Amino acid sequence: MKNGLLLFFILHVFLISPGFTQELDSLKDSSSVESNNYLIASTGFINRANFMSRDFGQKLPLSSTELLFWHNSGIYLTALASKFMDPNLSWQNGLGLGYSVSISPRVDADVSYHHFFGASNLNSSGKDQIGMLQGTWGLDWGILYSSTQAIYLVNDPGDFFLVSRHSRYFEFDRRIGGVATFSFEPQGTFYLGTSNYYRIGGYELSQKEYVATRNFLLQGMDVSIPLSLSSGSFEFQLEPKWVIPVQVPQYDVSSSNFQLALKAIYTFAIRKKP
Repeated sequence: MKNGLLLFFILHVFLISPGFTQELDSLKDSSSVESNNYLIASTGFINRANFMSRDFGQKLPLSSTELLFWHNSGIYLTALASKFMDPNLSWQNGLGLGYSVSISPRVDADVSYHHFFGASNLNSSGKDQIGMLQGTWGLDWGILYSSTQAIYLVNDPGDFFLVSRHSRYFEFDRRIGGVATFSFEPQGTFYLGTSNYYRIGGYELSQKEYVATRNFLLQGMDVSIPLSLSSGSFEFQLEPKWVIPVQVPQYDVSSSNFQLALKAIYTFAIRKKP
């Protein structure tokens, strides 16, 4: 794998979700959520990182820690620190600013910008940082909850992606031990976009391959069943996922793989003064 592509694995954390919507949904009633500000701390581990359904032939575990401040106006700030489980690779960090809004009981939207900083030893092409501008539109149409996320990677050259996710949420009425709530959400996700990121990764491309990176096409898909156990302000998530890359160029050795993600979340409510 070309070292420059390691930076893109960090974006995996922010694909589909700004990272806190499910946490807020699992809190108390909506009126309580709207009356408070929240500080959400989370830490997670992925046994095999990937980007746009591609692992570039690597089996790199990734750990990350995120701190998010959500204001009741819908504005939020994020700070992320991530580390590949390789002693030769250093930490990468990210900062973000976004806005989330519920347009109606069935429609919500989110827009954000995140900037990621990678250590220079990760990137043979000399690019050690990248920006991500994204907008997400979600619709609960009864049978499924569907979201469409448009992403622009602010780079030279940039990439444009569309990520389409469809899921169904289930929650058990009876609490485990009288205190914990168990829920799961089967979902399928499709990744479409350009692939200029191969150039940033330092691949040596022919003229034909170089031109092909501009094509907008289906890059992959995945199927997962996130499992959540929550009690009060604490939530633990386990997400098994089957990742399937498609239309992979010959110089990339990405293949279908199984990914397992773990995440622990704690939410601090910062109550407004009367």
